[in-house]
Amino acid sequence: MSPAMRIFGVLILAALMIGGGFLVTEALGLREPSTSADRCAEATDGARQAFEAGPMARGGLRLAELSPGRRAEAGEAAAPGLVLCRAEALFANGMRDTLWFALVPMANGADRRFMVHAAPGDIGRRSILALR
Repeated sequence: MSPAMRIFGVLILAALMIGGGFLVTEALGLREPSTSADRCAEATDGARQAFEAGPMARGGLRLAELSPGRRAEAGEAAAPGLVLCRAEALFANGMRDTLWFALVPMANGADRRFMVHAAPGDIGRRSILALR
């Protein structure tokens, strides 16, 4: 057997092992639970969609760019389980502001599903923290 065939065989075996490991992890649910910071980064696309479906976007304010979300301190007055996130946003009109978004647990939060609410600026932060 030629050295090239051996290398090819090793690469195929490695790919099968990696693929199998991924399938076992997914099938058994062995992934580590996301931290709040990870959830904010993962929910950035959801925050964009929530903003674009909201009243400000319907009024003409469009997002041009949105940085990955990161966790922000919600404070003790926030609804239980609420994860407050922030991302820097550039709007189509050239305005830069913070887009605040919250991950609010659906039902009792046991299924780890969240609703996303998003709004820009300090008024947006206050309105999100007022969610109950």
